Amino acid sequence: MFGLLRRLTEVSTHRPKATLACVFIAIMALSSGAQHLVFDSSEDGFFPDDPSVDLLYEIEDEYRATVDFVRLIETVESGDLQEEATWERLARHEAALLAQPDLLPNHVPLFGTQANSGPAGHAMQWMALQDEATAGPWLANLSAAVLAVETSDDANLSAALGGLMAAAADVPTVEAVTAERLLNWTAEDPADWLTRMDNGTNLTDEIEGLMGRASALPGRHPTRAAEVGPAVGMTSGALGPVLGLQSVDFRELILSCLPSEDRDAPWDSDGPVLITLVIDGEPTAWDVETSDEVNAIIMAHVLALEEDLVDADGDVVRTFSFAQFTEGANASLGAEIGILTSSAFVLLCIILWFNFRSVRDTAYVMVLAVLAIGATYGLSGWLQFAGVEMTFNAAMNSIPVLLLAIGVDYGLHVVARIREEYRDGAPPDAETVRDLDLELRRRAVRHGAIMTSVALAIAIFTDVIGFLSFRLSSLVFLQVFGTVIAIGLLMIYLLSISALPALMLTLPPKRMALEKAVKTEPGRWSKALARLSDDPLKVAGIAVLLLLPMGVGFMQLEVAFDEREQLNPEVPVVADFILLSDEFAQSPAPIYVVVEGTVFSDEGRTAWNAALAVVEATDGTSSISGLWSTLDAQRAQDSDLDALLNDVDAGADGAWQALSTWALNNQTGREVTAATLAADGLQTVISFQAETAAWDEVVAFAENTAEALDDAEEGLQGSQELALAGRSLVNAQTTADVASASILSTGIVAGVILVMLIGIHTTRQRNFVRGLSRGVVSWVPLMMVVAWVYGIMGFTGYDINPQTVTIGALALGLGVDYAVHISIRMEEEAEHDPFATEQMWVERSISTTGRAMFGAALTTAGGFSVLNLSSLLPLRLFGQAFVVAITLALLASLVILPAFYRRFLHVEAAMAKAKLGEAEEA
Repeated sequence: MFGLLRRLTEVSTHRPKATLACVFIAIMALSSGAQHLVFDSSEDGFFPDDPSVDLLYEIEDEYRATVDFVRLIETVESGDLQEEATWERLARHEAALLAQPDLLPNHVPLFGTQANSGPAGHAMQWMALQDEATAGPWLANLSAAVLAVETSDDANLSAALGGLMAAAADVPTVEAVTAERLLNWTAEDPADWLTRMDNGTNLTDEIEGLMGRASALPGRHPTRAAEVGPAVGMTSGALGPVLGLQSVDFRELILSCLPSEDRDAPWDSDGPVLITLVIDGEPTAWDVETSDEVNAIIMAHVLALEEDLVDADGDVVRTFSFAQFTEGANASLGAEIGILTSSAFVLLCIILWFNFRSVRDTAYVMVLAVLAIGATYGLSGWLQFAGVEMTFNAAMNSIPVLLLAIGVDYGLHVVARIREEYRDGAPPDAETVRDLDLELRRRAVRHGAIMTSVALAIAIFTDVIGFLSFRLSSLVFLQVFGTVIAIGLLMIYLLSISALPALMLTLPPKRMALEKAVKTEPGRWSKALARLSDDPLKVAGIAVLLLLPMGVGFMQLEVAFDEREQLNPEVPVVADFILLSDEFAQSPAPIYVVVEGTVFSDEGRTAWNAALAVVEATDGTSSISGLWSTLDAQRAQDSDLDALLNDVDAGADGAWQALSTWALNNQTGREVTAATLAADGLQTVISFQAETAAWDEVVAFAENTAEALDDAEEGLQGSQELALAGRSLVNAQTTADVASASILSTGIVAGVILVMLIGIHTTRQRNFVRGLSRGVVSWVPLMMVVAWVYGIMGFTGYDINPQTVTIGALALGLGVDYAVHISIRMEEEAEHDPFATEQMWVERSISTTGRAMFGAALTTAGGFSVLNLSSLLPLRLFGQAFVVAITLALLASLVILPAFYRRFLHVEAAMAKAKLGEAEEA
């Protein structure tokens, strides 16, 4: 491999123009693949590849879960909910949302049989169907009519029956909440009826009493039972649907539209108040091809509605939809990444110029780094096109900055070593670099690039293998992250040993004084570090003393994965998203209990009831909706369905098959059941929302609920199975996976690097024992760095998140670069001057390669420090943690490694002396 890389450098120095042409063509060809890149800034981009996610996607595909929640966020002050004007405003706005003509065709009845949920609609339904005061007149009238039939004789029975039928006609019908009803609703005195609602009373006793009295009427008039029957049937038919809805807790539904912290005193809430409409988000529903087009359409309609409402009632309402959220969040992220990358580019240019004092050399390194990033994204796109999963998500926003910060290191090392060769090979009369003839410069560039490429090749090999080991993680975004970084570093390395030497030979060099081209004289710090390396026991003692408290810090590390932290809270729609999550403490997407098995059977209904009992018994659940509750609500409006359900309840022959046919094959039935019943009738779901808190509490909630479902499943007689799924549950599990992935990825990279170091040193030494000892000694300081990094993160309160999850592996990946550079340079110095002392070898290595390493660390730290400008907390933490990690890696390579590695230098010197002796004898 080293021979091939050497050959690549030699070709680039012999034919620089042809090399640059080939490089340009290759970069353009690779970069064109960027058109195939897939970006996913949603939470899906963080999901692992496991059965729980597969089940979630299966549910969402089956039950049209690609929906958008269009919400009106209403501003109220404390006490406003006890004012009639407030409720009438809420009713007008809910009516406007329901009647929005462009959204109307794509309503999704996620709330039972309704697509909307608003406090005014729920209050109107309660007042019409459960309020004793509102029901007083028709209840009294119906009771009097029943009494009249009970006490009538043959002469006035017909008149009494007519009165009963007239009174039954006055019983309120069960109707859906419509815009027209909302606009015609009068809120009257909320302070009065809210008190009645708080009492929790309903009409169950009164209705059951009336239905019992009505059913007994034929017995009171046996000779005219045929005449009494129709009136009794009409009365029961009118009262039955109303009775069925007495179990609906409309107060709880209203409270679900208020902040969770206001539940103890809801009517004094200071808002905000939510009005929600669920609409279909599938592209086919809107006659378009992509989700982006759907988002654009929905956003346009919703913003137009907001403008109309604000014009009518002032700035008391704003809209939120996931279409707006997606567009706003993505636009913000795209702009921010551009700003961060540009800032990093400018800062790195400044740092490199102070190192090189040459605009040419700075431009060479920076332009090649940018081209390498373009080729990296392009190759990632080609891999995506070839079927390899390479979807980019929000956690990868740091990749351009990361590749810039790391990539310029390679160019810096190459340029610094070439300048050393300029100085060492210059004739006595040469004063500037431009005074060197082309052939001398060619030899200097070739030799410098080749000598650097050996160390760089070892470093890049360990880096690439280490980052590719991320493919072993269960988290897809980590797999992609590791692969992209590996590709990017390889691209930058290849350009650094081919295109960079070619550029330095194609264009004339700056007229720079040779003594200023590179500084190699040992300075105060080089001498001090060299003296310190003479006392390895002291160095080891200091390292161990520093490691001991780091264990305490490591135990304090916490995991924090929150999709919201990947977003910019300064964007208004993102701020609303965070407000909804915080104030209403509910999962943004439903949680599902999945009931597998034949749905329309006694066993299927028993399983559904068992699952419902588990959900209802779980604290914090709300907005519970399922097949049988939907059918019970719908039967009040559909006489055919009511008859089918009555047959099922009575155990009539063929009743289950008839109901199944209606639900699966009838157009009306399919519209009613599509959100909760699979098309094959072998699966149904109960959807609900739950209070969400810390990720570990959500994991505990999922585990406890799953255990309760397992217990319920064991009590079933049939073959039905119960399972739990939901996005908030997967998010919580992803957080747990992030914690384990941090340890796993660091462990894998550490192991890979150890094997690589041993293998590389064994190959160079042609002796396994010497290779093993050198590999282990080079590896130990790297592990100390990891321990220090995690310990400092724990002490300072840094979290393990989707960005910092890679900090251990990155610290190892870059730390091994420094370790390889300094160890190889020390061996070269011992081989070059075998009669010098250990201190002199270390001193020269630190004053040359060590200076380049310091410059490289400065560029890397400077590049990552730009992330502190980000509005996203995880990126800021990542930048800060990495600056600490790179500083510690540099110190470990310059302070600890020379002290541990010094004894190997005598072996190199002895072998060099032996070669010199053989040469003299010859």
